[in-house]
Amino acid sequence: MNKKVVIDLGNTLAKAAIFQEGKMHELQQFEATDPALIKWITAHEPLQSGIISSVREIPDQLLELFNNKAGFLVLNHETPLPFRLAYNSPKSLGPDRIALAATAFSRFPGKNVLVVDMGTCITYDFLRADGVYIGGAISPGIFMRFKAMNQFTSKLPLAAPIDSAPLTASDTISSLQSGVMHGVQAEIAGIIREYESIYEELTVLIGGGDNKYFDKRFKVNIFADANLVIEGLNVIVDFNESQ
Repeated sequence: MNKKVVIDLGNTLAKAAIFQEGKMHELQQFEATDPALIKWITAHEPLQSGIISSVREIPDQLLELFNNKAGFLVLNHETPLPFRLAYNSPKSLGPDRIALAATAFSRFPGKNVLVVDMGTCITYDFLRADGVYIGGAISPGIFMRFKAMNQFTSKLPLAAPIDSAPLTASDTISSLQSGVMHGVQAEIAGIIREYESIYEELTVLIGGGDNKYFDKRFKVNIFADANLVIEGLNVIVDFNESQ
């Protein structure tokens, strides 16, 4: 039975999943540098393959684990992919964004797909219908916006995201929440409209942990999923196993 481990190592958190016969059987979340992640991986031995995407330095023990196993990949721009990269600076392209494009390619072959991932940063990644990844955009995530207003002013407090922020706020905390939450929603809706004006048939995938604050608020052809990077990593490792 084919058993693989898939790891999405983010700036603060790591998601780790076990796939068997193409299906995800277990999903866990760890602090990015938590040694418990290594123990969790080794507890699932034997593993036939694995892949890791990291937007930060990979801890030595974790890197050693992947480098010493046949069939285990550390994703980068040189990893064989089922689609083509047409990015001007591929070395600087985040592996998480590559994985998001792989999800788009797998779910919607032959479609124009915009993937919006809401994490530490909000990323926009566009895969053209002919299977070519063009690029996209990066903007500050929700918590980054709150922290910036607190850190770069002398009096503004640190606010937190909420599910339903008032449009017209009546105090400082809710004013910060209104600005960030409505601002992010307007930004995403606006970028989607820009893509729709260029590509008549557009499919939108929205993922990332902060999508929970905006779920079902966008009136377009949108599919929401919190684990788009994990899904894309599994697509890439399956593609490499088939070569």
